[in-house]
Amino acid sequence: MSGQAKGRIFPVVVISLFCVVILAGLFGTLLPSMNYLPVIGHTHVSLSVWFDFFSYPGIQTAIRVTLFSGLTASFGVVCLGFLFITFSYGNALWKFFEKILSPVLSIPHAAFAIGFGFLIAPSGWLIRMVSPKMTGFTVPPDWIILNDPLGISLSIALMIKEFPFLIMVTMGALGQLDIKKTLLVGRALGYTKEQIWLKILIPRLYPHLRLSIFAVIAYSLSVADMAIILGPSSPPSLSVLILKWFNDPVMSFKLLAAAGSLFLFFMVVLSILCVYLIERSARVFLRPWTTSGKRRSFLSPLKPIIFFMGSGILFFTAVSSVILVIWSLTWQWRFPDFLPTAWTLKLWTKGLMSSFDPVMTTLLTGVASAFIGLILTVGCLEHEVAAGKTRTRNYTGYIHYFLYLPLLVPQITFMAGIQLLLVITKMDGYWITLMVSHLLFVLPYMFIALSATYLAFDGRMTDQAMVLKRSYTSVLFRIKLPMLIKPILFSFAIGFSVSVAQYIPTMLVGAGRFSTITTEVVSIASGSDRRAIAVYALIQQFLPMMMYALAIIIPKSLYYNRKGMQV
Repeated sequence: MSGQAKGRIFPVVVISLFCVVILAGLFGTLLPSMNYLPVIGHTHVSLSVWFDFFSYPGIQTAIRVTLFSGLTASFGVVCLGFLFITFSYGNALWKFFEKILSPVLSIPHAAFAIGFGFLIAPSGWLIRMVSPKMTGFTVPPDWIILNDPLGISLSIALMIKEFPFLIMVTMGALGQLDIKKTLLVGRALGYTKEQIWLKILIPRLYPHLRLSIFAVIAYSLSVADMAIILGPSSPPSLSVLILKWFNDPVMSFKLLAAAGSLFLFFMVVLSILCVYLIERSARVFLRPWTTSGKRRSFLSPLKPIIFFMGSGILFFTAVSSVILVIWSLTWQWRFPDFLPTAWTLKLWTKGLMSSFDPVMTTLLTGVASAFIGLILTVGCLEHEVAAGKTRTRNYTGYIHYFLYLPLLVPQITFMAGIQLLLVITKMDGYWITLMVSHLLFVLPYMFIALSATYLAFDGRMTDQAMVLKRSYTSVLFRIKLPMLIKPILFSFAIGFSVSVAQYIPTMLVGAGRFSTITTEVVSIASGSDRRAIAVYALIQQFLPMMMYALAIIIPKSLYYNRKGMQV
């Protein structure tokens, strides 16, 4: 059997896994939303659950907050992302972004949300920086900044956290465009750099980013951990309210949660459909502007603002981590002091001891899901390479759509159905099911991170080895994979960091028997002791960074005498 034939199993397994799990999850959510859940005595299909859902106190406010925070964050991320690419591509800020993108992406959402909250709170570090000399505040002001009713702070935090993801996907897609030649031809015709990007390159780039933009919309509308920490609490966003219903000891609330999960899915689908219609309309209405021949860009005055906002994202990301370190070492810190007046390591000693079990669960689950994800990713990509050489049927050509399913469907929608099915089949609360639930979200990010580099590998090296009578397996493991060790390890680190950040799958599939560092962070985030919260958030943040550090150190150690292999 040829290597290509052997490799065909990988895309088949991935497509089957994702289809079965997503469809089973949606089916397991649909039936309870129609009042059908025999295990608790509901056997008559009806719409009564939907009437209860729409009449629940505060549901309209929860839906409004979800739409405002999710769509505002998504619109801001896309606009800022495209403008940042337009003004920054190729300059020093862009190159700096390329270098630090991996550490920025490694910061879990919950850890960033806690640090961001410590910054912008009425007693936060930003107010302390200017108090009391510039503000006159000797006590924290009575401002509703955190957990504001509109979800503004949540929207800003989502923009800051999702922006690096969109830039990462963009960097992978830019390799499929001939940027330099397009810019040279455009400049020769008298167009500014901004006009070339907006009229030629962005329209060609957008199809490669369409699914990622849809994923940003789905995540922003259905996020739970950041919404618990930064969003309003009475009533909360819809995803948080659904989680509350699922965790309610009264079993009938699970029917309400199923209806809410399905409604959230419809919200995401409708939002994505609206964006798609806007995209199609823009092609028609912007065509006269695109072909007008105007050489100057009306966006040029925005250049300093875009640079400032791009730098601001890096600033808030970095300072959010710094403030966590300060709070974790604080013994006494009164307002409006800029720094603590007394320091201690006691909180670290206590935090490390109490978090040992969640950290071990997080490490085991993250390493296992990332390792399996790496095998499936390499197998699918290797099949795509082999199919490209022989020009035969390529399952991997369709796999991108299936891989994006867990990112496009709200987590809580199909994970809620999966949880109910696991409860019925008595398979809930097992570590293997928890690990597979993490794998569903780990695999797409690993595939996105590795595919561009893997497919760009110069196949002449492996072809030469095959000519010298080496076996396919020998060539793969002794030549190709060692040469791609750095991107492979970075893909593994990204998969591990995605697993660490999973909150909803752990809460629903774990059935309360497994707690990870993320579930612990979110659960104590509502507490009053910022020092303990900071310790847990830093532990959560340290785990992915440790993997990224290993991804940098291992290739340098293996190939310390081969400079070309370290690039």
